Amino acid sequence: MLGEQFYKRVGKSRNTFLIFAIITILFYSGISFTFVIPGLKGFSLSSMALTLLMYFIAANIFVGLFKDRIWFVFTICIILNGLGMGWRLWLEWGEFSLVEHTSLAVYIGYPTVSAIIITIFYVIGNSIFGKKVNFS
Repeated sequence: MLGEQFYKRVGKSRNTFLIFAIITILFYSGISFTFVIPGLKGFSLSSMALTLLMYFIAANIFVGLFKDRIWFVFTICIILNGLGMGWRLWLEWGEFSLVEHTSLAVYIGYPTVSAIIITIFYVIGNSIFGKKVNFS
């Protein structure tokens, strides 16, 4: 019941929820990438849990906005994660705290893994609520 009401509300104000999901992914990928990669300096389990929660919320918004468009959601997520990381690296270029995070594995791996996680949340939400809710 709660899921149906949420998706009806998403359907009524699509632009507002789309902007919220975009800003959530953009800012959380920029803010959190130095705190959520295990094994690197600055890792925090609470930051990782908060980031996963925000990605889960954004994925559920995408379920209400885009029905059965997995590749579109993945593409949007990888672009937004890359832009968020790029924004953070551009703002703090040369900072000593980012030295450990400036490797090709982090540049390519973090946006890809984050987009995969959001897409997995999207697929799970779509399989649970996709048939129950009318997305009109």
